[in-house]
Amino acid sequence: MFKRFFLVSVFLFLVFVIHCYGCVSDFDCGIGYKCVKAPFNTSGTCMKSVDKFGIPTYNLPDPDSILPKTSGDCDFDIDCPIGFYCDRYYKVCVKR
Repeated sequence: MFKRFFLVSVFLFLVFVIHCYGCVSDFDCGIGYKCVKAPFNTSGTCMKSVDKFGIPTYNLPDPDSILPKTSGDCDFDIDCPIGFYCDRYYKVCVKR
């Protein structure tokens, strides 16, 4: 009985930590979302995945998303498609 209670407590704690502090990989986010991390960070936040026209994409989680991101996708707004801007912290293009 104690073992079952302990396992349930650990599971609920992990779920709470993941939802309060963001994500560690795409597997923590739902389909259609990606775990976006700042360069050299191991955790990030779930963001909706869209194509260059802003249309939602529903890709399966990327197994490599568990690794830290080593570089940004953009540095300036000009690096992004029209209607997007470069987020200065996450270094990704975000729809306006």
